[in-house]
Amino acid sequence: MASMPVAGASSSSTCLVPYLDPETSENSTAAAIRALPFRRNIFMLLGHSPGVFPPLMGVYAALFNGKTRTLPLLDWQLIVLRIATVLDAEYEWDVNAPVAQVHGIGEEKLEAIKAKAEDIQDENSAVGKVFTDRDRVIVKLVDEQLATYTNEPATIAKAQTLMSIEELMESFIVLGVYVLIARVTKAVRIDLDGEIPGLEGYIKAMVTE
Repeated sequence: MASMPVAGASSSSTCLVPYLDPETSENSTAAAIRALPFRRNIFMLLGHSPGVFPPLMGVYAALFNGKTRTLPLLDWQLIVLRIATVLDAEYEWDVNAPVAQVHGIGEEKLEAIKAKAEDIQDENSAVGKVFTDRDRVIVKLVDEQLATYTNEPATIAKAQTLMSIEELMESFIVLGVYVLIARVTKAVRIDLDGEIPGLEGYIKAMVTE
């Protein structure tokens, strides 16, 4: 039987807490992690919470599936990558940038996501021209939330002219769950995942439009 691609921590781990070892742990989540087609360090951290880990992974699974996710895939990833940028969450960027790339985001837009808010919102700037009106309002929703935990009424009003109410509400759900991941990974100094052989194929199979 072929061995599972594992992205475990190296001997020079910077993580402040131990990763769950699904091969030896009696934790009830270990079997679920062993069943995954590949492993990431984040699974070995969240897996320490056996009661919460499975339903939380159900939320992420719903976002991976184009049949259950309301937002277009690249809108979802725009939110996630902007969170990673603003919160300086390197792990979150490292995991999600390949998803966006496999599904068609170009290098120019990927780099533009890292730009200053005022440049993105200026539709006449070189950076601003990379984004659509819809993109810019999504970024504004994210930036305002991360700065103040709320949004300006004008931003919500503008969003509703460019998005359905279902898409808007799902955007807030994405914000919440990916800010959670950013907080966990930064707090415990998670290690970046090692190389996962065949990652592009896994992304194509597991993350659908």
